[in-house]
Amino acid sequence: MKKEKETATKKEKEVAPDRTVLGAERSLAILNAFIDASGPLGLTELEQHTGLFKSVIHRYMMSFIKAGYVVQRADSTYQLGPRAYQLGKAFEARFNYADFIVPALEKLVRETGESTAFYIRQQDQRLCMYAAESPESVKATVKAGSLFAIDQTSSAQVLRFFSVPGNAARSGGRYVCISVGINNPLSSSMSVPVFGPGNTLVGAMTIFGLSLRFDPAASEVLRGKLLVLAQELSVRLGATPQVYHNPSPDIFNEAAVQ
Repeated sequence: MKKEKETATKKEKEVAPDRTVLGAERSLAILNAFIDASGPLGLTELEQHTGLFKSVIHRYMMSFIKAGYVVQRADSTYQLGPRAYQLGKAFEARFNYADFIVPALEKLVRETGESTAFYIRQQDQRLCMYAAESPESVKATVKAGSLFAIDQTSSAQVLRFFSVPGNAARSGGRYVCISVGINNPLSSSMSVPVFGPGNTLVGAMTIFGLSLRFDPAASEVLRGKLLVLAQELSVRLGATPQVYHNPSPDIFNEAAVQ
């Protein structure tokens, strides 16, 4: 009996306590409803978005209005207020993408042993914003700040296709682009799109290495790992998980969806 009691106590300690605050979660659920809304929302619409009763939402709205985060219109609908705008501008001014992207690249290097890079689109070129080198003595490298053409490399495929609004939904769940020997006959790469606020494309996260030891076409597990990390990073940068539609590690074929 004593042993059973000790085992039960141990299991209870292993289960992490839920320290979330219900009121905070409700507040965030209500405010989040306005993010993708095409216009002001009424209590009925907010009820549908949040699953909360109108009477509950109304009480929260009184606090939001008082604090300036929500404004009530003449027709009794609601929209985000000036305080929410100030919060957004503070995010823009202080949010540093490097704080999130660089650790993700370094994590990929540790897990794969290959070099990684993050590219953004600059009109008809792609700019390497961040890079992390492989620890191998023989490796493929790229320097942050380097500019390249929008060609057929995996990162360029991502930037060309997924920068177009609505194309993420047309990918058929395939988000991993690959390339072999495009600019360097000895190197290969795989890339995935990373999204941010408004589910717009931020850039392409890339793993690249020597073709002799790195084969993107045969590395389904690695493609899946890269895709999962891209999804996690996108959410941290401000995108919604739904920006990826039924994601799979299958290889994206740009020509097939044109």
